[in-house]
Amino acid sequence: MEQCHVCKIRNRGNAVFVDTKKLPVIEKKVRKLEDQNEYESRCLWKDVTFGLKNRDVDAATEAKHRLEERRRAGAGGRKEKETQGETRFFREDGGGWVCDEPFLNRLGAARQ
Repeated sequence: MEQCHVCKIRNRGNAVFVDTKKLPVIEKKVRKLEDQNEYESRCLWKDVTFGLKNRDVDAATEAKHRLEERRRAGAGGRKEKETQGETRFFREDGGGWVCDEPFLNRLGAARQ
């Protein structure tokens, strides 16, 4: 899908909301895939991304399905054992979650 259309109010037809062919490509500033932990986002989603980049929606969908099943199995196992998954960057605090290293703190450290 290169264009996303939205329906205008009062049946006046469709309008282009975004045309991805006209958007600039913005390079990510992240560690290389081989330097990332197996549970980091880019590693987890690499097969989905590969399928989408190659316009193979079936392969991307299958990869996403495998990822979802893996997560469900992990959650089911933790529930059965009454354990909680380990977190790397967050901790529970009063029924909510708090980031141990908020983005603005990391950003400030990177600028120094």
